[in-house]
Amino acid sequence: MTQRDLSNQQYWDEHAASDPLWAVLSFPDKRGGRWSLHEFMKTGEREIALLFHKLEELDLAPAGRALDFGCGVGRLTQALARRCAAVRGADISAVMIELARRLNRYPDRVDYICTAHSGIDSLEPRSFGLIYTNIVLQHVEPELAVRYLHDFFRLLAPKGLLIFQLPSHRDSPAQAEIKPMPDDAYDATIEIAGSVPKSVAASSEFAVTLRIRNSSQRTWEQPFYGPLALGNHWLNGTGELMVVQDDGRSPLLQVVPPGLEWPVLLTMRAPAHTGAYVVEVDVVHEGISWFSHKGSAALRFLLNVAENVETPEASNRPQLREFGIPEYPDGVLPTPSITPSLGPPEGDFPMNGVARDEVLAIIRAHGAHLAYVEEDRRAGPEWVSYRYFVVGNN
Repeated sequence: MTQRDLSNQQYWDEHAASDPLWAVLSFPDKRGGRWSLHEFMKTGEREIALLFHKLEELDLAPAGRALDFGCGVGRLTQALARRCAAVRGADISAVMIELARRLNRYPDRVDYICTAHSGIDSLEPRSFGLIYTNIVLQHVEPELAVRYLHDFFRLLAPKGLLIFQLPSHRDSPAQAEIKPMPDDAYDATIEIAGSVPKSVAASSEFAVTLRIRNSSQRTWEQPFYGPLALGNHWLNGTGELMVVQDDGRSPLLQVVPPGLEWPVLLTMRAPAHTGAYVVEVDVVHEGISWFSHKGSAALRFLLNVAENVETPEASNRPQLREFGIPEYPDGVLPTPSITPSLGPPEGDFPMNGVARDEVLAIIRAHGAHLAYVEEDRRAGPEWVSYRYFVVGNN
């Protein structure tokens, strides 16, 4: 155990001993023990419900044991236990782990380990079908976050899912202004990355996973040029006439260097009238131009729109499912204290990042597949942060 690890353990132990729920979700109005335990655990259920909804949309199905890394008092571990056969929560704070054990409502399928006492390198390789960590890696130093990423791939079962959130870099202070990019920047390659239904019900929504690549030699910079998105049109069956000019929109990454390729989920709505259609997918520079108008090739595929009958695709459309929250025992949590001697001062949480390109290189080095990536602001407005959905190798 390194001195840095020990220092982090002490830091989080102090927070856990004074105000553990606020140390995990540091909402300004919840400091000083103002989280109710039920309300706090409900946020974990909602987060995992949304996660599994997204996984269904992406046609990704976790199987086997799950690892909740940076589990705190078990906010997400308990929610995962309602969906997974077995879950292990891991945290560097022994105080957090003791609280998690006392709050555990699923002792038959949940256990916890303190990584300060037995590091995750003690866990069995390739033994977890799902590894999830959120608002955790952003609080450790970059070299340690990279080490954890390599550890996760060692622990990930064949074709298992690794989902993690990590800041990349500080946000640019430049103000976005909608203005044209150089003409040769409007060059994108769009391909189908997942299954596409042959038929959908009229007026129904459905999602398609696509892969997009910046095929130009210039960087697409939304903070400088304005918003870019993936969008679609509906054309008639011969592809000659525009039926619906604008349908779905999926924002692109804020900064896309030349050659970068990543998956994007695009949700569309079928036309109200039945018949054969051509779906055209293109990149749009909002307020400026569709890329195809600048010479880039749009993606086209045929799709049949049927009567309002339940097709297999419609019946299998994922629904957000939340579970009830069990009762948790009173008197488990410590009496809140905001006395400076009992913990670091407010706003002192460390924030770090690992550049997106370095993260993508680590994923490739382990032979894994990036199934999806989304931008988020979990690290605050001054950071550009991402959540990565990765499928492990065989």
